[in-house]
Amino acid sequence: MKTTIVLVGYMGAGKSTVAKLLAEKLALPIVDLDKKIEESAQLSIPDIFAKQGEAAFRKLESQVLQASLQQTGIIATGGGVVLSKTNRDLLKDAWVVFLDCQDDVLVQRIFNDGQNIRPVVQNKTAEQIKEIYQERKPFYDEVASLTIDTSCLTVDEVVQQIIQAQQTIGYLGPVNSFSFQALKQVIDHQKVVEFASIPLCIDALLKEKLDFALVPIENSLEGSVHASVDRLYDQKECYVQAEIVLPIHQQLIGYDAKQIKKILSHPQALAQCQKYIEEHFPCAFLEPVQSTTAAVLEIAQRKDKSLAAIAGKQAAKFYQVPILASNIQDNDFNQTRFWILGKKHFDTSRLTTSEQKLTLYITLPKDSPGALHKVLAAFAWRDLNLVKIESRPQKTKLGEYFFIVDLQVNRPHILYQNAIEELEALGCVVQNLGMYPVLHHS
Repeated sequence: MKTTIVLVGYMGAGKSTVAKLLAEKLALPIVDLDKKIEESAQLSIPDIFAKQGEAAFRKLESQVLQASLQQTGIIATGGGVVLSKTNRDLLKDAWVVFLDCQDDVLVQRIFNDGQNIRPVVQNKTAEQIKEIYQERKPFYDEVASLTIDTSCLTVDEVVQQIIQAQQTIGYLGPVNSFSFQALKQVIDHQKVVEFASIPLCIDALLKEKLDFALVPIENSLEGSVHASVDRLYDQKECYVQAEIVLPIHQQLIGYDAKQIKKILSHPQALAQCQKYIEEHFPCAFLEPVQSTTAAVLEIAQRKDKSLAAIAGKQAAKFYQVPILASNIQDNDFNQTRFWILGKKHFDTSRLTTSEQKLTLYITLPKDSPGALHKVLAAFAWRDLNLVKIESRPQKTKLGEYFFIVDLQVNRPHILYQNAIEELEALGCVVQNLGMYPVLHHS
């Protein structure tokens, strides 16, 4: 997350208002460039224009801007800051948000503003104000790292877009993988980064190279995705922020069904289509690859008619490889759960869902007869509904396991906290992965 953000835009675009809320959200100081200029000159801006002229004002503005860019904070600039080439050169090395706005809306805001005296537009008509805006707009565009049209947005919405634009989300690539499709359901303005494997994606998150990561966690046909589940065990830094449930429709993709000798795909996808493969290609060699889309990419690059891939329609369309057979998964209700993981809060306001879950990793005390029964009892007598329980090896030695427990969240939250406290009192180690909303995508 950037610690110095510069807001530029024409008067009336909302720079001061946005700066105040953005600074509050990010816990950063506000640097009001016009106020800094007034403090430096010991004159108000209208007085600087009246007594010293615009050229003197722009020179002082450049000096104050250069000093302000060395500070941490949200810098709200004056509308004409981009007129100086010196200023534009300074801003090219900064992270600059251009708050754009339709000129009719700008004029209305300026005329309705009875608090601020704006020397540049005093005694100007609406058309003259619009002309000044159009003259400056290319300069705003020149320095902008991000442009937001504020015409129809609330201040909260503008601030949210600025915050999201600085966030990065990793996923199992390439583009058009099922992970990418799930990601598209929840992102707005965040940058996305593809990874060749799930462990690499989660490791990047843990090393703070990402803000969030989206990973597949479980398939309805093949169960848990162990690369995701196991990598999250025994870490206390990131939590589940949201879950997306995506229908998975697998396609056989290639150039000639009669010549297929090898089928490439992710291990989970190959397993999801096991019956189809056994019936139609019993002699084909199955080659696991890092993702379904990576399989299609290899087919597209090699143009080998003896190869085929199992993947989604979007991947076939993107790489322009024919679909030889549609919906070949063993079950028409094939679905995959994806988790958004992060160390900080992920905005889930766009997820219109009332469903919530809680996921716990529970390690039982050693040599304690009936320990699992006692764990289940802690949930049962509080009427807390388990929707999943699964054991996984701790990867220490044979016979040592941890349990993955998913609970439906439909009871007062204090009951879940009390259950966790009871488990800890029993000697269990409880890793709380968080309470999160669940979005079902049709």
